[in-house]
Amino acid sequence: MSETDSFLQEVSEELRRDKLYRNMRKYGWIGVLLVVIIVGGAAYREYQKSQATERAQLFGANIIEALNEKKSEARISKLQKIKAPSDNARAILEMLVSAEAGNQEGSIQELSNLANVLNDLDVEAHYRDLLNFKILLGSAEKMELEERKSGFLKLSKPGNPFRLLAEEQLVLIEIEKGNIDGAIEKISQLLLDAELTVGLRNRATQMMIALGKDPELIGK
Repeated sequence: MSETDSFLQEVSEELRRDKLYRNMRKYGWIGVLLVVIIVGGAAYREYQKSQATERAQLFGANIIEALNEKKSEARISKLQKIKAPSDNARAILEMLVSAEAGNQEGSIQELSNLANVLNDLDVEAHYRDLLNFKILLGSAEKMELEERKSGFLKLSKPGNPFRLLAEEQLVLIEIEKGNIDGAIEKISQLLLDAELTVGLRNRATQMMIALGKDPELIGK
């Protein structure tokens, strides 16, 4: 390589380094900003998680404190004063208050509150199904039989966490209608369900015996 070529190469490299330094001075702050954003975003997410955990713990502690009251009126009063951190938490609160409502007038009001929660709030599917189930259970004297049956049929679809409990209520509705054969058929199907719990199996067996059928003969 001649001295001229060597000189030109050195000049070219120097120009490239100079251009690189200028670009770093001009745009280097962008890289720093990106690092700050990434680190800051991660820290903010951790802060949010921490805050959510604290709110959930406080919510749970307040519920336990309220339920430890000896009188139902005091429990209801304290539950109603608790601030729910989310719509799902609000749904839980309303269900607890509803469970504490002892007299008929209070029960009607609480069922109305549950319906309002169901209609007004953005509640997750399993909480929504639980609210529906509780409303249907408490509406035996206020809702038409066919309307209750329609509601429990929706909850008895495959995959619903309250499917078997809804099936049990459908059996009781058939008995209420006087359709004993239909009730026995539903109980028979229920007793053959692989997901049947021990408690529900015992109740279904007792209903079958009360209707004059031997549960041991199912499937034979």
